[in-house]
Amino acid sequence: MLQTIREHTQGWIAGIIISIVILTFALWGIHSYFEGGAGNNIVAEVNGISITKGQLAGSYERLRRQVQTQIGSNVNLAKDEGALKNRALQALVDAEVLKQASVAQGFLVSSSQVDGYLQNMPEFQVDGEFSLDRFQELLSSSLLSTSEFLDIIRTTLLVDQPKLGLLFTSFALPDEVDYTIALVNQEREFDYINIPFQAATAATVVVAPDKINAFYEEHKNDFMTPEQVSVEYVQLSLKDLSATINPTDAMLKNFYNENINAYTQQPMASKKLAGQEPKIQTYEMVKDKVKEAYIRQHAEEKFAQLRDQLSEVTYEHPDSLKLASSTLNLPIQTSDLFVKDKNGTGIAQFKKIRDIAFSNDVLNLQNNSDVIQINPETVIVLRVKSHVASALLPLADVSKQIEDKLKARAVEELVAKAAQDAVAQLNAGADPAKLAADKHYTWTKAGLMGRYSNKVDSAILDTVFRLPNPAMQKGGVYGLTRVPNGYAIVAVKSVKEGVVADAKQYQVFAEQVQYSEGLLEYMLYKQSEVNQAKVKLIEG
Repeated sequence: MLQTIREHTQGWIAGIIISIVILTFALWGIHSYFEGGAGNNIVAEVNGISITKGQLAGSYERLRRQVQTQIGSNVNLAKDEGALKNRALQALVDAEVLKQASVAQGFLVSSSQVDGYLQNMPEFQVDGEFSLDRFQELLSSSLLSTSEFLDIIRTTLLVDQPKLGLLFTSFALPDEVDYTIALVNQEREFDYINIPFQAATAATVVVAPDKINAFYEEHKNDFMTPEQVSVEYVQLSLKDLSATINPTDAMLKNFYNENINAYTQQPMASKKLAGQEPKIQTYEMVKDKVKEAYIRQHAEEKFAQLRDQLSEVTYEHPDSLKLASSTLNLPIQTSDLFVKDKNGTGIAQFKKIRDIAFSNDVLNLQNNSDVIQINPETVIVLRVKSHVASALLPLADVSKQIEDKLKARAVEELVAKAAQDAVAQLNAGADPAKLAADKHYTWTKAGLMGRYSNKVDSAILDTVFRLPNPAMQKGGVYGLTRVPNGYAIVAVKSVKEGVVADAKQYQVFAEQVQYSEGLLEYMLYKQSEVNQAKVKLIEG
């Protein structure tokens, strides 16, 4: 049985499952789980095996980046830090529990399995072949070493074998498949009334001045101008330094002679065997390349030297950029006003710049910033030049805005009340067509639709399939839902159980039910293992 499962870890189902798990582990920083760290504080123990503070820090950082990518880099996650750390720690605990459980049950992963899986990962393939360059490129961007990533694959393959075993041995009974088809492919016949917001016009709504004032007082934070700063800064650029270097022909010839190997063409291996000698490119042939290399090398050396000097001068004189400007011959430049959470122009387009400009050390303590690297060839040091504090807009400036908001709210409440009254009348036995005519609403006969139809608003369809089957109760079946332009009242008339067209579709449903059953069994297995494990969380 175990060997069969191991063999299936190369199959398509395993590929789907394991790719997802590997991605999760990599993003959540499970690689730190394999690192040492005897000197680190222990944050948890799983059956006597320690999880360290360093491992948790790595796991947390990966999770934080994942969440930041999903919701946007400008969102402040400080208030969610505790919850993210708990999730990161739970991921480490779960990984350790599942690893121990797999080992205890006799599961193994060979090096050839790890290598084989890595070679076949589509993320690292170019033209259908494994690409070492692509592998190293993606690995570098994820901040993982090769050994760390291989450990992730090995542990993922190991802990996922029980899951594959449950998936391969699960089964679906015919009644279960039939019930799923009947439910998923179910169709419902329904009608609906759309009651738009235009049914109650804003012109008929009067908002009293005291309500406007009360809203203003209760929501002052909504009427604050954003805090702004402008900064002055000095910029050190490799490009600018390169433009100042003008070597003489003698300097270039000397550089050429010192680096002659760089301008020597080595023969191919086969030609070496034939006795062919290396061919040296003459100075005149490569003069332009020599000049480019000379300027680049000397500019980089000067850039490193001036960067250190810039850091030292601005740190020792934190209240001004003037000395750094005069010492390094760098002009002091000034930005426009910008806010923290919105892209600006110039250097304010960089989030790193905006974060540092609004930091306590720079904004409140009025110090120079540290050296900030914008890109590999450009660094700056900045300080706040002007600061415009956030201010409350006067009521007169926002009164019309508040009035419009309150009118819109009142209109929505009127329409919602009208819709609720209409549903009550229908439930009491009113004729839908007559009610619609009396209220000048449009009664639409939608007909028979499946749950995934796109012919009506999704909110209407969701409501239709949440309502009971009219055959199971007396009277009509009505529901109310909010739609983009108002409210909709739906009336379910009949329900048609779902069917499939042929045996092939039936088999697809059977496989999906089987997979769902196996996945549920695995989740119960995982929960059981975690509950049985002796997990000790250590505060500190």
